Amino acid sequence: MLDDQPILAATEPSPFASAKEDSASPFTIVCEHASRRLPVSMGTLGLDDEHLARHFMWDIGALALARAIAARLDAPLAMQRYSRMICDCNRHWEASSFIPAEGEGIPVPANIKVTAAERKQRRAEIWQPFQDGVAALLDRRNARGQQTLFVTIHSFTPVFFGVKRDMEYGVLFDRNDSLSPALLEELRARHGDKALANEPYSMSRDTDYTVPVHGEDRGLDSVEIEVRNDLLSNSDQIEARADDLADALCEAAAALGVAVNNSSKGAGK
Repeated sequence: MLDDQPILAATEPSPFASAKEDSASPFTIVCEHASRRLPVSMGTLGLDDEHLARHFMWDIGALALARAIAARLDAPLAMQRYSRMICDCNRHWEASSFIPAEGEGIPVPANIKVTAAERKQRRAEIWQPFQDGVAALLDRRNARGQQTLFVTIHSFTPVFFGVKRDMEYGVLFDRNDSLSPALLEELRARHGDKALANEPYSMSRDTDYTVPVHGEDRGLDSVEIEVRNDLLSNSDQIEARADDLADALCEAAAALGVAVNNSSKGAGK
């Protein structure tokens, strides 16, 4: 791609999408890896068609789960519309993993020799609009005097480079000592060792962006939730996990003294 040509055509949607931004719910839900969509200008990034539906392109099942949780909590939902293989909107733009050169061991040809100008362009057209959208949503909530419990939704593979992952939920956090431990305690009461802290990934400012910057830096009660993607394979599974997580989030909120309406009670029955 030539540096003077835009990545996104005028007919393509913004990287940031949202729903129910004016909700009175204390929760705000974010899904950074919601889509495997690629800009037309970037083709398939040099990947074979068989690779374009792989988990490294997006978090499989995460958007459907995030939507279902947001619906139960009547919460705002912020979504990122393009594949993380263009650039990862849950990374700082200076991080080495901002533009991944490979995914699950598969080289991504268009990402192997990215110039500084190309990196800057992907940041400007994909990463920045998403970050600005999340920041603006939170700024408006703050201006209205609303409390925010900040939750991001991700998924992970059941096997990674031959290593089986038995956990079902990961509760990820860096500095948060409120919502994250409260949610972990609730999920462990329900699922025992199927719910673990900072697994299958640990969180830091080097490995994540959304929770550390938009959440913890603002002093918000924050947590990133990881769900094993084979547990999100169909609508029944997604609805069941959304019921479980929405209820667990409400119990965690209650432990912090925050009352939340939860429509998951009796949902799907």
